[in-house]
This record gives sequence, C-alpha cells and structure tokens, in this order.
Amino acid sequence: MYSPIPELNLLKEFEEGVSSWYAPGFELQAFGEDDGGYPGTADRLRTFALATGSGSVYAIWLLDERPDLAALPVVFLGDEGGINLVARDLREFFRVLASGWTPMGSWEKVEYADEREEDEDYDPCPDNERFRAWLRHHFGSEAVEDPNDVVEATEAELWDRFAAWIGPLHPDVVNSRTTP
Repeated sequence: MYSPIPELNLLKEFEEGVSSWYAPGFELQAFGEDDGGYPGTADRLRTFALATGSGSVYAIWLLDERPDLAALPVVFLGDEGGINLVARDLREFFRVLASGWTPMGSWEKVEYADEREEDEDYDPCPDNERFRAWLRHHFGSEAVEDPNDVVEATEAELWDRFAAWIGPLHPDVVNSRTTP
C-alpha cells in the first residue's frame, strides 16, 4: 500500500500504468516522508507528490483530526519559497491536476497556467486524457476549467486558519501576502 488514503492508492495504480506525464510536473513520491523543506511542519503536512520538475511538492494539510485524510486540504510547497493552499480536498485537487495546467509557485501565491495555449506543438502531459477518463470512472468528476478559481475559493475559505497555523512557524509565508 502506497498511503493510508485510498484515493491516493488508486492514483498510484493509475500512475504505474501510464508511460508519460498525465499532469505537468506531477509525480507521486513516498508518502509523508519529509517536511518539503519547511522545518517544523512535518506534524501537520504529509507530502505525497512532486508538483514541478524543479522540486516543489504537494502535501495534505492536517488542519484537524478528521479520520478521512482525503477530505483535508492540499497545499503547494514551493522550491523557491512559499506554502500555498491549492484545493479543499483531494478529489478537488485531482480535478485541478486533470486540467493539465502547470503550477507556478511563489511566496505570494500559486498560479496555474495553460502552457498548451502558448505552443500548439507542446504537450506537457500526453497521458492527460487517460487521467481524465480515470477521474470520471472512479469519482464521476471532470477537470476544472480554470484551476486558479479553485485556489482562490480554497484561500477564501481556509486562509485565516492556515495563516494562524503556519505564521508562527514560517512568518514569511504570511508576511509576503497582502490579502489571500
């Protein structure tokens, strides 16, 4: 078993069955084995995947004691700084991944860009259609049209709680922002 989260175990099975990227820069890694480069966070973050080719990662934020870890928020830990909210739960995060848009993180925020629009011949995730079919089959869900809408909604709902937790550990994460 890859993780204590059934949804991630299903994704691991899918990932092992494809030969190319299904989401730009995304690749599952050992579940919960590091702090993503942010000391003091390992008790509340469970890293589970690379987010970019440069070393940013995704993690589950254990914001409370609920037993269903898939119902907890997903965050982006930037390799150049910043910890940013992405999705309210894992299934919503899968819909973000299925968009095929590329994450770009900074201290202030994480944004997603559709790089396919810039170059017709560039496909950052050749197996994305297979991933979308997997998402429909297992969860009855479709890719989001614009992942940035999900990020904004997640921040609007959870930023205050997130800032209260992360601020004392890593003040720059909070101080670099004007408003969520």
